[in-house]
Amino acid sequence: MEQRKSISLIWILVKYMILCILAAGAAFLGFWAGISLLLGSGALYAANAGERMAQEAAVRMEQEGITKELVPDLCGYVIWEKGSLVDTDLNGEALRAAGNYRENGKNAAGRFHISVKNGEKEAVLQYTFHMQLADPAWRKRIPGFEGLYMTFWGAFFIGSLVLLTFHYVKVIKARLRVLQEAAVSLARGELERPLGNPGIREYNEVMRAMEQLQAALRQSLQEQWKMEHSRIAQTGALIHDLKTPLTVIDGNTQLLAETELTEEQREYVDAVLKNTAAAGEYLERLKKIARSPAGGAARKTAMSGEHVQAELLREAEELCRVYGLTVKGDKTELPELEAVWQDIKRAVLNIVRNAAEHTPRGGQIYLQFIWTAPWLEILVTDEGPGFTNKALRHGLEPMYTEAESRPQNGHMGIGLAFAQETARLHGGSVRLSNTEEGHGRVSFRIRPD
Repeated sequence: MEQRKSISLIWILVKYMILCILAAGAAFLGFWAGISLLLGSGALYAANAGERMAQEAAVRMEQEGITKELVPDLCGYVIWEKGSLVDTDLNGEALRAAGNYRENGKNAAGRFHISVKNGEKEAVLQYTFHMQLADPAWRKRIPGFEGLYMTFWGAFFIGSLVLLTFHYVKVIKARLRVLQEAAVSLARGELERPLGNPGIREYNEVMRAMEQLQAALRQSLQEQWKMEHSRIAQTGALIHDLKTPLTVIDGNTQLLAETELTEEQREYVDAVLKNTAAAGEYLERLKKIARSPAGGAARKTAMSGEHVQAELLREAEELCRVYGLTVKGDKTELPELEAVWQDIKRAVLNIVRNAAEHTPRGGQIYLQFIWTAPWLEILVTDEGPGFTNKALRHGLEPMYTEAESRPQNGHMGIGLAFAQETARLHGGSVRLSNTEEGHGRVSFRIRPD
């Protein structure tokens, strides 16, 4: 980009003011030069020419007698003889002003008079203080020459100011456009593009700050990119390492399933195999998410209401058995529903696990399904200590833990936050509360399709 010589914004404004003063001076000089030229050439009468002519005419009328032929061009007249009006070239307000002057000797606004008497005749000459053209024909065509002349030079001055203002507005906008383009460039994330030089020192300071911001953003994004690639690599390595013990667990459990087992042992082995397969699915999904967040997104599937309730109750019973707890379910009539059931199952089981961790061994977890079309609400109630007031306000925040609230480790944190996010993606929410007995209760409410 072309480098501009930097100047101060103050200097630009000073130049603007100086040029405005010069425009005013040019208008003033042009005005007086034009007047002087017209007066010098005799094409224009001075403003007091009417008064001078009236005075000269009055002297002649006193000497030679009062006749209209002695009235000068720049004067109007009224002639009385023996008190009666005999001749005039005035009418309307001008005539009344002349009559008033004859009676009381007072001039009207903008009209001035001289009274002359000679014998039985009396005349009042009327004149004004205005510059007028000497040529009678042109004077009739341009009766208000003085006003027109002043209007011309006033318009010249105002036009000069307008042109100067538009010019300097254009100059400042052109310099400011560089800043605007730089801001748009940063907003688009174009961190390698040179931001340019506005050419005004004050704007250059802003541009330097924007360049520092650009450099900081570029460095931050580079570091973030490195961290992201490092995280993906570490996550991939961890997933690979987790597959090894998971494969060992799955293989040995399958071998154990081929031996003679009691019915209770068979139930435990089946639970291990089922959850090992689920863990494998979670690892595969985590691997896809590590490569691309969109690649790990689960899709909505349709499932009967009865199957949804049976699946969630069975999974909850298997989970609670580990904690020495039982599960009581309250089913309801549900239609076929479409949702991301894989995420919903994880969210509900997170809530159940949190409830189980805070319920004494031998206790019970209560799952209640409530269908109020189009809303499905799943209530999970435990028999542990309830939520504190602080936990009720912040318990759904990611990584939130509070030692005084349900003191066992791990009850709140990622689990409830994940449930809240899953409910939000299904148009619902999660709400924490306490029962009348003081136990914890979590409402998981969604709107499936």
